Amino acid sequence: MTRLENPKSSSVNLPPVYGSNASKIKSTNDSEIPPDPNSYSLEKFRLYETRARFYLIGSDRNKKYFRVLKIDRMEPSDLNISEDPVVYPPQEVKSLLQRIAEGNRATGGLNFVAKVYGIVGCIKFLESYYLILVTKRRQIGCLCGHAIYSIEESQIITIPHVSVQTDIAHSKTELRYKKLLSSVDLTKDFFYSYTYPVMQSLQKNVLSMGEEGMPYDNIFVWNAFLTQGIRSRCKNTIWTIALVHGNFKQVRLSVFGRDFSVSLISRRSRHFAGTRYLKRGVNDHGRVANDVETEQIVLDEEAGSYKGKMSSVVQMRGSIPLFWSQEASRFSPKPDIILQRYDPTYESTKQHFEDLARRYGNPIIVLNLIKTVEKRPREMMLRREFANAVGYLNQILSEENHLKFIHWDFHKFAKSKSANVLAVLGGVASEALDLTGFYYSGKPLVVKRRALQLSRTSTARESSLRDIRANSGDLSRISISSDTLNSLIKQDKESESSQLSRKDINSNSAPKFQSGVLRTNCIDCLDRTNVAQYAYGLAALGRQLHALGLSDNLKVDADSSIAAALMDMYQSMGDALAQQYGGSAAHNTRFELMLLPLNIGLH
Repeated sequence: MTRLENPKSSSVNLPPVYGSNASKIKSTNDSEIPPDPNSYSLEKFRLYETRARFYLIGSDRNKKYFRVLKIDRMEPSDLNISEDPVVYPPQEVKSLLQRIAEGNRATGGLNFVAKVYGIVGCIKFLESYYLILVTKRRQIGCLCGHAIYSIEESQIITIPHVSVQTDIAHSKTELRYKKLLSSVDLTKDFFYSYTYPVMQSLQKNVLSMGEEGMPYDNIFVWNAFLTQGIRSRCKNTIWTIALVHGNFKQVRLSVFGRDFSVSLISRRSRHFAGTRYLKRGVNDHGRVANDVETEQIVLDEEAGSYKGKMSSVVQMRGSIPLFWSQEASRFSPKPDIILQRYDPTYESTKQHFEDLARRYGNPIIVLNLIKTVEKRPREMMLRREFANAVGYLNQILSEENHLKFIHWDFHKFAKSKSANVLAVLGGVASEALDLTGFYYSGKPLVVKRRALQLSRTSTARESSLRDIRANSGDLSRISISSDTLNSLIKQDKESESSQLSRKDINSNSAPKFQSGVLRTNCIDCLDRTNVAQYAYGLAALGRQLHALGLSDNLKVDADSSIAAALMDMYQSMGDALAQQYGGSAAHNTRFELMLLPLNIGLH
């Protein structure tokens, strides 16, 4: 097993169903009309200006089709944008620019402003509208033949011409707002694609085939508001790019001479977003702090063909969905946890889990990693209240929609000299995967929407976790004892052995779908959560490789080079998410300690 650097384009062909619908408009040359409305997207732009207007000339990647966006500069405080209905071939767009230059010769002519790769959005503070543009990009990966980019440089351009601006446009307040806007670093942790909806999971994209336009209403699109003005006026999404905030990593690996790629995508929700201590718990609408969806995609690359298979699995993290807070203090590295208010019906908690069910389906499995024993009660209070909330909600939910609440004191277990954190979390991960399944393309690649209700990865995934619940004596609260953990690991091994003998799990099986999700949290949803998410990813990778026909085993050896490569990806992701939410890198020793035969304890 070897690791290959510099991921190349995947041969898996997911149709670019999110292309331009505006290309249906007739061109001045009928022979140049694109054969399919979804056959191209605008990816390269050149911005020109006259005294009265900006002209943004957009083209597809191959510079075969051109569109024109006109932005009025004579309005000091209004956004006046119009889209030319014509699809131009290359020669005609050059002729158009020459005519514009001639017509504006008396007022300065037509001037080139910048080479552009998309509009991030438009924004107005007190008077002037500003245009936020990507001026330099970098490809960071490729999913199913669709390029994924990050931003290397951006530029803010004032739309109104200086001759129509009033004193307000140059006021101290306006300049302060503009400075704040300029301080937003778009080159860090934002990524996008012109043709692949990277804000949605692979499974969601496959099931959404045929829908037109990028889904900007998605909770993981951070510039949805900034682009609203342009999208509503043009009635399409071809001029703007949808930015996702989080982390994107992709590597190419090889097993027994067969190449495959692994992509790890973390998407941070734009709702109730903010940094640790400023945003904690849940808000009145059921949105939680540090809500991050992580997707692990495996693509089997068969060079020179479109027969490559694909698989993905989704998990998520999020702050404990209760009303709680901490007040940061330089004198206290661990501020007191404050339960801000008591909600007897746990309405916001209920809204949060209802939202998860809408996003992922059922079951919702909650892995709670906070402490059960403390000299000075902090996490214990949240643990008790969280368990009460889940218990209350399960009384009003139907049995098939019950929340599966697994509580495991990570710190307490890790202090044991014989602790094997990875083995325990791997057992929990296996149980969760049995319950939710994962996405596998199978054959055929294109499936109907209703297939989601027809197929899951396992035919008997309720039994083992039900046994654990029975042992705990409480449907809503699962606190795993050492005996149960040993049983869990044993069951996991037995499950692997039995499933290997089944013939229905193979590379030629029908498509399979994930329904439900594992939701992991600690206090910050950083260090302990990172370890648990890696364990889940490792367990899932074994099943994904097996489904794709790349491995005869359902598990990946934790000491293998593939496991090491995956650990690097999760460690890098954990660092990025820790910087975004906590302001510092994650404590990577937790990953390293899992590989030691004896754990020396985590603090």
